[in-house]
Amino acid sequence: MIDGVMAPEVSVILPCFNEREGIVGLVGDIRRVLASRSHEVVVVDDHSPDGTAEVVRKAFAGDGGVRVVERERDPSLAKSIREGLEQAKGRVFVVLDSDGNHDPKYMPFMLDALGHYDAVFGSRYLYGGRMSGRLRHHLSWLFNIFVRLATGGNIIDYLFGYFAIKREAMEQCRYDDVFWGYGDYCIRLLYFLEAAGVSILQVPMIIAPRRAGTGNSNLGRVFVQYTLATLRLALTHRRLRTSWQ
Repeated sequence: MIDGVMAPEVSVILPCFNEREGIVGLVGDIRRVLASRSHEVVVVDDHSPDGTAEVVRKAFAGDGGVRVVERERDPSLAKSIREGLEQAKGRVFVVLDSDGNHDPKYMPFMLDALGHYDAVFGSRYLYGGRMSGRLRHHLSWLFNIFVRLATGGNIIDYLFGYFAIKREAMEQCRYDDVFWGYGDYCIRLLYFLEAAGVSILQVPMIIAPRRAGTGNSNLGRVFVQYTLATLRLALTHRRLRTSWQ
């Protein structure tokens, strides 16, 4: 219970930037998939110039299960996720991309699995998982091998970023150490969760097509950013793991 109001079981956090064409449909799908569970959807808009926040407000006016949080400065996917986590009221957090690549249909299984694990993360590389584009598939697969070798971790897919986690498990992480930058936050998050002894289930997922717009095509910049993030962990992992135990 928060401020005299019963807290929802699940808080779904949707970080978004310029997703006005597909965000309403995605939120609607999430509401339908979780209709049998107490939940809220927290849309964190990273100051989108296309009016994403206003579109969501109008579409779900009067719906107390959908909240919009607008960030005014310091744009960052990871910081948007942090904002959503800090605003969330649920006992369980679900984080997914707002472009449609992460299919809401997996949520019921993920939430049920939290009865046995502290966190559930999607993977494109377990049997049954898949992503489109042969080149991207192989490059990402190789990069994940690099992350495992560099950090000593055991996660198959450090980059997918679709997960469900108990509040108390997430709160074992220092947000300042994790939530900055772009998708590299997920490498840090999984690293620190493993270091803290959080039980993690990895499940196969098929990446869905974008609902609208285009994805990040600057693979070179992303590769450099993620490599530096991984090396930073690798070079300091002995001290950090010791401090977390």
